[in-house]
Amino acid sequence: MSSVAVIRAQVERRLPGVFTVSERSVPDVFPTGVVSIDQEAGGIPKGALTQICAPTEITSGRTTLLLSLLAQVTGKDQFCALVDAGDNFDPESAAAMGVSLSHLLWVRCGARAHLKPVEQAFKAADILLQNGGFGVIAIDLGSVEEKLIRKIPLTVWFRFARVIEAMPAALVVLLTHSAAQSCAVLTLHVGCATPEWSGQGSTSHGQILSDVKFNLELGRTRTKKPVESASICFSARPQWA
Repeated sequence: MSSVAVIRAQVERRLPGVFTVSERSVPDVFPTGVVSIDQEAGGIPKGALTQICAPTEITSGRTTLLLSLLAQVTGKDQFCALVDAGDNFDPESAAAMGVSLSHLLWVRCGARAHLKPVEQAFKAADILLQNGGFGVIAIDLGSVEEKLIRKIPLTVWFRFARVIEAMPAALVVLLTHSAAQSCAVLTLHVGCATPEWSGQGSTSHGQILSDVKFNLELGRTRTKKPVESASICFSARPQWA
């Protein structure tokens, strides 16, 4: 027997199972309703923090993805919560996307002057997490200035990530850039949008917007086999088209 095998046998006698390789279990997920995203990213993981990031000038793709997710979850009679730091949520658009408003708690920030919207948002999310009962808890910080987001300590993200780990729920945060870093199990970057027009006429006012396609980069994932980057294209077809 080689010296390596002897050492290995001695170590295993003292520490049983030390050389056993354990595979990371694939977490349960919520489907987003966008086939290309669900196939590549595997869905939005439960018991984890997910970031959906897009620059300030790109808002509709980020919102479309969130509303599609909420429609999937509330459509199965599960309750969801949306903490709206910028008061951007439009109930009519959400209903048109299929969100069951009777299963959605909308928390609007900004009413209490002595607390800033970001602080209100995190306090509200903390209360929702502690009480439970929601399938998806979303925090919309998409309209918050980047410099304010960068001031959020990493310890805050870490604490939220640890709390959600023990819950059968998903914590989804909308941002202008990736802020939670390694605390996020999944990070999605929404890129440029390409409009598609239908109808007659050579001028734009003679045509109808029929679809908007967004490029989405899968920046980080632990929901499936880790990948460095993957490009995904998904569309946001207007309800009136």
